Amino acid sequence: MTITPTDYISFKSNRPSGTIELEGALHLPQTGSVAPAVVLCHPHPSGGGEMGVHLIVNIADKLARMGAVALRFNFGGVGTSEGSFTGGFEEPIDIAAACDYVRSLEYVDPNGVDLCGWSFGAWMSLMALAEGVEAKKCAAIAPPLSMVDWREEASRVAGSRAQRRYFVGGRDQFCSVVDLREFAAAVSEQDADSVEVLEDVDHFLFGHEKDVVKLVTDFLRQQV
Repeated sequence: MTITPTDYISFKSNRPSGTIELEGALHLPQTGSVAPAVVLCHPHPSGGGEMGVHLIVNIADKLARMGAVALRFNFGGVGTSEGSFTGGFEEPIDIAAACDYVRSLEYVDPNGVDLCGWSFGAWMSLMALAEGVEAKKCAAIAPPLSMVDWREEASRVAGSRAQRRYFVGGRDQFCSVVDLREFAAAVSEQDADSVEVLEDVDHFLFGHEKDVVKLVTDFLRQQV
């Protein structure tokens, strides 16, 4: 049983190509106190990725039950979000806008905002960190490293203060375990020790979503 998002919202993303309105959905915990928040980033829309994919919704539901505010949103040009999908050029700016939005909420701890993304959304979360977006933690689920030139980006990701953890299937078609371990090691020694592999699982995580939800939410809500 899932939690119905308390509110569907919109917020502005000030892209270089022009300001656009993005759609999102907030999952709120049953608490009156100030809470941490997690911004959730969806997979590539060419494969059906949008803020309503089951894994993203299930992670948001679980986070809300664990006491966090969760915001899932559509990148520009996806769903009813304005603008165009740019394949990675302006999407990190959308993530920055989402983080700014949740920090503006009176019931969110502005120093307790995390990122979480799956596939394209994972890579965009890492690129947002590389661009200087502040986050306490980042959970990157199967970033598609076989499709990007990550070697030039590892040092920029290393400049972020966020604690990062990576999750990948042992049979991922777009993010091999070898590539992910090489990328993580190029970022930092701590990142190299932060790769979790689900054996006999592919990129789409079919049949293993509950395992991924538990691993990701346990990491994001673990006290540090």
